[in-house]
Amino acid sequence: MQTGYDSIYFGLVTKLPECDLQEATQRLGLDYVEGGVHVRFLKREYRITLDGVQPLDGLPVDMNTRNVLLYYLLSKGQGEPGDAYVPFEAIPRMISGLGFQNRMMTHPLERKFGNDYVKFSEAAVKLGGIEEETQVGKHLWKFNILPKIPLKIVFYEADDEFPTNIQIMLDKTALEFMEFECLAFMVGCFVRALIKTAQYGDFVGWEQ
Repeated sequence: MQTGYDSIYFGLVTKLPECDLQEATQRLGLDYVEGGVHVRFLKREYRITLDGVQPLDGLPVDMNTRNVLLYYLLSKGQGEPGDAYVPFEAIPRMISGLGFQNRMMTHPLERKFGNDYVKFSEAAVKLGGIEEETQVGKHLWKFNILPKIPLKIVFYEADDEFPTNIQIMLDKTALEFMEFECLAFMVGCFVRALIKTAQYGDFVGWEQ
């Protein structure tokens, strides 16, 4: 049974013949190999041709992942990320001035890891994260989700007054490459990958 995500994907595939793959790879920091584009997303390698997205490891691929990769390839964005990160939930307010309080992306992480920072850090390393800063009760991690689109996580450990709090942040320039809805798909894939990596003990198979 075809879902809405399937329809989005097949609609994006129809746009691929209009895309100059070589130009896109140069602008987006990807690799052009024998008529196709190679891209790494959350530690997995994919090949994109005019027929769509295929995983190089032969494992299952979630439709959201396929959509994120095609949105990124078809993007007209250019330039380099700066160093101006904002909470993911704040992006709608930047766009429209409307507030957005839903923490649906971070609540699953807080439920999974609780106050177990060691468990979180082990999964983060396996998914390619780099710890940039650590203080008493606060840890900052960076993930290069896609070329041009880095993501940061702040892990605030629980104390006597507050529970564990996890914050996801994107550089403001992410909006040059994807609309908010697609960034939400991307962040959702990241959250799932981090949780599944902790569950399996390895990033392999996070989309199963």
